[in-house]
Amino acid sequence: MAHPRLLGYDAASKRSVYLLILDSLGVGFSIPACESRPFTCLCAMDATALTAAELGEFCRHLLRSGCAYLCTWGPDCERVHDVMDQAVVGENPPHTYMGCVMTTWHEKESLIDALEYFFDCTEPDSDFAPNGCDWALIISVGSSCWDEAIERYVAQRTVPVSS
Repeated sequence: MAHPRLLGYDAASKRSVYLLILDSLGVGFSIPACESRPFTCLCAMDATALTAAELGEFCRHLLRSGCAYLCTWGPDCERVHDVMDQAVVGENPPHTYMGCVMTTWHEKESLIDALEYFFDCTEPDSDFAPNGCDWALIISVGSSCWDEAIERYVAQRTVPVSS
């Protein structure tokens, strides 16, 4: 089972930043850092070959874990965004509506531009996360090049902290 790794603390957003690297969505993962605290999330993945069911389970797992704001980046990221919105609304709205979970997609932007947006612009809805989010999760799926670019960017942006 994969677990996120603490990369550092971003003073501007006042968030601890974690990275979860997955080879694929089929790999099980846990998010123990949250302990029911809401978090912001950026997911970098190529979703073109993934089924709606796979994406739906992934998005529901994020929601159950406390995701308050999801940014998606990579090929077919608009579909990941749409599946997350469907998961938020649920099968029987308004009874299944989870609240105002914010979502954005960044398919036409570079990974660095998406990361900058993620760090600088992701404020969750105050009704959904009244105390904001004090931690951020970046998920990178299936690309060691993306993993390395994310780690370089976060290292320049954050200060190291011990886990």
